[in-house]
Amino acid sequence: MRGRVARSIFWITWSRGVLQLMNFATTLLVARILMPADYGLMALAGFWTGMAGILADMGLGSAIIQFRNLDKREIDTCFWLTMTLATLCCIALSLSSPGIALWFGAPRLAEVLPVLSLVLPLTACRVVSDSLLRQRLALDRVSQAEVISSVVSMPLTIGCALAGLGVWTLVIGSLVNPAVRSIATFAFAPWYPGLRIGGARVKDVVHFSLATLGVKMMWALREWGNTLVIGKVTGQVDTVGLYSMAEEIALLPASKITTVVNMLSSPVMAELQADIDAMRTAFYRAVRLTAAFVLPASAGMALVAEEMVAVLLGPKWLPAVPILRLLCVYAGVRGIDIVLPPVLFARRREKFLFWYCLALLILAPAAGVIGALWNGAQGTVMLATPVYCAVMTIMAREALAEMKAKFSELWSALWPIMAATALMALTVLLLREFVLAGRSDPPLLRLLFLSAGGAIAYGAALFAIGSPVIAEGAEVLGWILRRRDAEG
Repeated sequence: MRGRVARSIFWITWSRGVLQLMNFATTLLVARILMPADYGLMALAGFWTGMAGILADMGLGSAIIQFRNLDKREIDTCFWLTMTLATLCCIALSLSSPGIALWFGAPRLAEVLPVLSLVLPLTACRVVSDSLLRQRLALDRVSQAEVISSVVSMPLTIGCALAGLGVWTLVIGSLVNPAVRSIATFAFAPWYPGLRIGGARVKDVVHFSLATLGVKMMWALREWGNTLVIGKVTGQVDTVGLYSMAEEIALLPASKITTVVNMLSSPVMAELQADIDAMRTAFYRAVRLTAAFVLPASAGMALVAEEMVAVLLGPKWLPAVPILRLLCVYAGVRGIDIVLPPVLFARRREKFLFWYCLALLILAPAAGVIGALWNGAQGTVMLATPVYCAVMTIMAREALAEMKAKFSELWSALWPIMAATALMALTVLLLREFVLAGRSDPPLLRLLFLSAGGAIAYGAALFAIGSPVIAEGAEVLGWILRRRDAEG
């Protein structure tokens, strides 16, 4: 398994490294052309298609990863279930789009949502193939499919933005990307759908998938909850657009590194589910490596938010700066807790995750509504984030108990990273206060100076007190740089 993980990290890192640079550059260019209202409209439409997509998946993708050696009839059954549900959801969204647009007070949503709902069958058709690749830890193929789809969709998205298509730029990009990715995934996976359905374990697979579906639906509602609350309470599509862009930037470090970690941790934890000691070792390594990147990145973005938005997005996005700073706190927590659910899924604690997500779904949006009524988008983040952190502690306790671990051990794994991050933050604040105070330097120079100073301080501190993190990072870096070792 070590060899498969090394090979997967090699391919994921290089493909996603290039891919994320291209995606980020495309996002910045398109954001300078489009208006916040376009992103707000897309965020509202994306809530409905995102929830419908999870319903169509029905948790069967996760079930395929967890259940080993399913026969072809059982896999074919999963495919036709997802395609049927995706088609029904697509039709339902198209018919209900006028009512949804009226509820939000956004008339153009009735035009965008029926077209965007076509993403559901385009995505559902690859669920089985993608899951089979992940089950075998063939994440190089998963990454290659993502790269191919992005290479095709990004130039098209930029062209549509330059042509003045507005929100339709985002809609077209959201349809072309999954279509191309599904085609590539089918080509890579050693499976094609047949017409025979049934099988001895279908009932067990569906039972597990339904429990997983409940968890994913509630988790997604929580993730999209702030967007929904802000859109409904404020009634301002521009505000939703500012929030969605701030959220995308704030979660950029966490989402990119944690996507890789999650791609690896789900199948790895599933394979180690009977070996508690090995699972605990893998968990702590994943936590250290993830936190070592996400915590300083999130803290750094909060400290240089104004300069970063001015340089990357332009003056029209500056109202998003206060929201961005608050979301960076949430992003730092997300960068750590992302490794907890794979442990609980591997230990078949899906029922606990269901109730955990239900509690989070009730408490966090309630806090968000109160915050939105008090202070708009900023108030939503200020009240919902502490609630999220408090409830997340319960999930951490259960995951650690499954691995026979303690909070004190988790603290031992994280304290060098947290100390180095605190030193980085102090360095940036001192540079801003004593070196840049009263100066009128261009935002780009200020951003570069503060970022470089913070990065040097963090790296020096981590080298001084975080030797286990450095050693593990060096090993992973070796996998990234040496293809021969990764494929050995």
